Amino acid sequence: MSQENKSMKKLILLATAALTAWLPMVAGAQEVSKGQWISRYEGGKFSLALRTESATDNSVFNWSFSLQLDKIEGLSAQQSGNAATPVHFQLVRDAGTIVFDGIMKNGSGIGDYQFTASQDYVSAMRAMGYNNLSSEQLLRLAVRDVSRSFVKEMKTAGFDTATVEEMVRLRNHDITTRFVAEMKALGFDGLSVNQVVRLSNHKINAAFIQEMKSAGLEGLSVEQLVRLRNHEIDVGFIKSLSDAGYKSLTPEQLIRMRSHSVTPDFVQDLKSAGYENIPAETLIRMRSRDVSPAFIKQLNDSGYKNLSPADLIYIRDHGVEEYSRRHLRRAQ
Repeated sequence: MSQENKSMKKLILLATAALTAWLPMVAGAQEVSKGQWISRYEGGKFSLALRTESATDNSVFNWSFSLQLDKIEGLSAQQSGNAATPVHFQLVRDAGTIVFDGIMKNGSGIGDYQFTASQDYVSAMRAMGYNNLSSEQLLRLAVRDVSRSFVKEMKTAGFDTATVEEMVRLRNHDITTRFVAEMKALGFDGLSVNQVVRLSNHKINAAFIQEMKSAGLEGLSVEQLVRLRNHEIDVGFIKSLSDAGYKSLTPEQLIRMRSHSVTPDFVQDLKSAGYENIPAETLIRMRSRDVSPAFIKQLNDSGYKNLSPADLIYIRDHGVEEYSRRHLRRAQ
């Protein structure tokens, strides 16, 4: 280890020990909490990881999040340079203020933090039904920037009974009252927190739902919409299958066709081989068993002609010899 690195390590250890001794004792489980932080500044973004021990038991909580540097009071890009530099900065949120002390060098930082909850925030949350918030909950609300106005908006939007954890989740996923209203207007009223988050995460918006309706898929559930989106089912794919003769397919059939690469070209190739108007489920089975036009031709060339789709699938699964034995048994 170089002399510079040894000096840096010693400086960090001394600073951390001094800072730990300097931090005041916890004034109350719902008011103040403290812990350690590490950070990385890169590309104009400041990434922070916090670690704190529970004030009530032996559990440990960890949070990681990123911020633009201009959102942090008292910290500049210059302080993350090559020289080991003591830092003191704070993150002010509606739920309270997190004060950080430590050392930064080469874009990395380490130190201690202290969080002091806003008593106005605690009182306002109590008035909205959130009583006896723990220090960990208040810190989480501050880290995720769950403001009083956001909580009021979500309650007005229909999440009146949402827990603290659910409010944090709604904030983490940038759920807005506009998005909730958009879903309600399309018939998705009374959505749970989990459902609205799933819709948002999978980029299911009014345009996508209207697109599915225009393709004949109405009355879809949240889970069906998510699965259709995940499998990249769009109007173009639905129309291509409709033009190939497969109309009024269910969401599940569309998903299975996409999953097994059932395309209009595959349908056309089978038609050219003499197989038309095959039921959707049979078509999916043929594709999943790799019953291709080339396979059908190979069997034709070997004298196995005019086979049904079921026979083709059986031969693919069990072989020609087993098919022949079965055929003989049935003929007896």
